[in-house]
Amino acid sequence: MGAGEDRISALPEELLHAILVELRCARAAARTSLLSRRWRHVWAHLPEIILDDHDTTRRPLPGAVDAALAAFSATPAPLERLHIHIRFLRHGSSSRWVQASRVAPWLRFASEHVVGDLRLFVPLPDVDGEEEELELPACPRAKTIILSLPGSWRLRPQLPGLFAALTSLLIGYGRMEASELTDLVSKHCPVLRDLGIIINLVAVSDVSLLSGSLQSLQFSVRNTRRLEVIAPRLEKLFVCRPTNKARISCPKLAELVWNGGAYDPSHHKFEDVGHHLQLLEIEQRAASLMRQFVEVDKLKLHISIPRGTPGYKRLLNETNQLPKCRTLYISLLWHNHGISRAMLHLLRGCNSTRKVSVNLIDSRGRLLAHYSCPLSCPCRSVKSARIDDIALSVLEEVELDNFTSSNDELEFLEKLSRCNATLLKKLVINSAYYPTTPLTKAICEKVHSMWRPNVNVEFYVFLGGRRVRFD
Repeated sequence: MGAGEDRISALPEELLHAILVELRCARAAARTSLLSRRWRHVWAHLPEIILDDHDTTRRPLPGAVDAALAAFSATPAPLERLHIHIRFLRHGSSSRWVQASRVAPWLRFASEHVVGDLRLFVPLPDVDGEEEELELPACPRAKTIILSLPGSWRLRPQLPGLFAALTSLLIGYGRMEASELTDLVSKHCPVLRDLGIIINLVAVSDVSLLSGSLQSLQFSVRNTRRLEVIAPRLEKLFVCRPTNKARISCPKLAELVWNGGAYDPSHHKFEDVGHHLQLLEIEQRAASLMRQFVEVDKLKLHISIPRGTPGYKRLLNETNQLPKCRTLYISLLWHNHGISRAMLHLLRGCNSTRKVSVNLIDSRGRLLAHYSCPLSCPCRSVKSARIDDIALSVLEEVELDNFTSSNDELEFLEKLSRCNATLLKKLVINSAYYPTTPLTKAICEKVHSMWRPNVNVEFYVFLGGRRVRFD
């Protein structure tokens, strides 16, 4: 070939498409049309369009989206991926937010062309905007849809219409009618497997999700009065802000996360669920949910001990019965009570636990190295300090996060070292994150001296954002 000949333009179109796909940016791909006549329309035949506004100095992205979709509309090729991520909308010194009417044609385009992955992220205004309606047309060939919308937008699925190939759906923010949400999931997504709904309902209403295909559900919906989930194949359920009433029928349920509200067995009914879970994660005020299950592979408890004697008594009552669990993770949000006595209380229910992991934090998100409570509080009683009724016969590992070297933490470690835990092999202590670590050589030696020689005690600190060994 001659010295000035364009060898790249001579490549087959399939290879040119592969080159442009690697750019991962429709804007950059479109600019290759300036190279030569051969490149002019190559980018419009790509299997994907990815538009992500990383640069705040560029012209607003919506115009680029309109141009890209218009160019692609002239081709009959299906689109594997359509990703539109609007981070900024700036013009001069003023900020503007995209309107729902501007986004609606993009979704109509997606309903006709996308055969794979549709992702649309629209920036959230600093203040609540006026309510706008956004129509969601049926996308019969899309397999994944992820929508992140302003909270003032009302999403209106255009029903009837079938999302025949949709297996994964995530709707973040925005508002919906409960009846439209129910119909969308229960009647128009026949092969949906993964569902995430993080929205507000237009009005306080009941939501009923009936699906024979659903396998995982994340449900965080404000204004839900009663939630009904009937899903014979559901394995993972995450409920945030639980409703006043609920009926859950999921015979294959394996993982359950219940956050943001109390559990009342008289109003929250779990029907046709087994007695064994792989994961159960709950807050203290939903502790009675543990009684629904006999065995849990991994139990995660978020414990909050309020101020005063009534708060500690509530802890004792709500956690007096733990299911059998192999791994116990405790996030202890403690306030004006001792760590040691609370942990000893929880360990009394761990006779089948192999690993215990504890994260110590306070109610303000900062570490608390001191406490005070009345002498009449149960946490001060002699009984609460007993260890002869704690049997940790299969415990092999303990991990303590956010260690501050406080006297109460050292008391807990000393008492734990004298518990009946003959199989314990490893103790990991992760120091709290400060500009300088509270750990010292003297503290490490003191902790080492508490334990049998065959227990491997490891200390870690954070230096420059990295976790490193401290010995």
